[in-house]
Amino acid sequence: MITKLIRDPLVHFSLIGAALFGAYDQLKSPEAASDPHTILVDRDALLTFMQYRSTRFEPEHASQRLDNMPASEREQLIHDYVREEALYRQAEALGMTENDYIIRRRSVQKLEFIAQGVAEQVVSVEPDAVQAYFDSHTQDYYEEPSYTFTHVFIKPDASGDSAPERAQQLLTELNEQQVGFSSATGFGDRFLYNRNYVERTPEFIASHFGEGFRAQLAELTADSGRWQGPVVSNHGLHLVMLSEYRPGRLPELAEVRSRVEQDFRLSQEKQKQELAIQQIVEQYDVEYRL
Repeated sequence: MITKLIRDPLVHFSLIGAALFGAYDQLKSPEAASDPHTILVDRDALLTFMQYRSTRFEPEHASQRLDNMPASEREQLIHDYVREEALYRQAEALGMTENDYIIRRRSVQKLEFIAQGVAEQVVSVEPDAVQAYFDSHTQDYYEEPSYTFTHVFIKPDASGDSAPERAQQLLTELNEQQVGFSSATGFGDRFLYNRNYVERTPEFIASHFGEGFRAQLAELTADSGRWQGPVVSNHGLHLVMLSEYRPGRLPELAEVRSRVEQDFRLSQEKQKQELAIQQIVEQYDVEYRL
């Protein structure tokens, strides 16, 4: 039972959190407390200050960093600590910390930072756990279908009668001259958006051309050597060279492992942080008077 408690990450959080706040309470020595104009700068004060600033509550790491810190950086650290402490004491003296919601939020955030920092240290990324996470969140990694194409735009004239005829003539010309993907800029009219679309999703394409164009594009066969169309959009007519279509797919874990591991770690850290905070909340009775 004792061994199990020792291994419990939440016990680690409680112990480390208590130690940190204990250290924080010790920042003001009896001599400093008796003289509000005295700011004591010692090792414990600097170590605690460093950890709060970095939101990494790792006493050993902070201690090693302080020992190896160049003199100029140590002087800057002391300057920053004294500056913050002086401003806080002045705010206290002016009563600015009393009933101040901003101070209240900052205090809550300190505890949240501690919980987050401890959670980051106790989370381990085991292969089986990553696989289980991936299996239960597969849809999060779904890759949308995508299109790669270029187009030549034919702007409708005032009457709209000649645009289809111009499109057919230009289609023949493009195919006869074997105009390539990157060589079509000298043909057609100026388009509001892009000329080339590389690996764009149906939603993105619809945002530029409209749903009708997207639906017609889905009916085309990818062929990097042939111009097709005309395809109708919200803006006019388009001659399209569709060079590639990639259907939507669910990747294998091996393809997205680094991303899944990162997501898994963040998920576990959030769970442990919330669980630790909930333990604090449960120490209080709640009385409702609504």
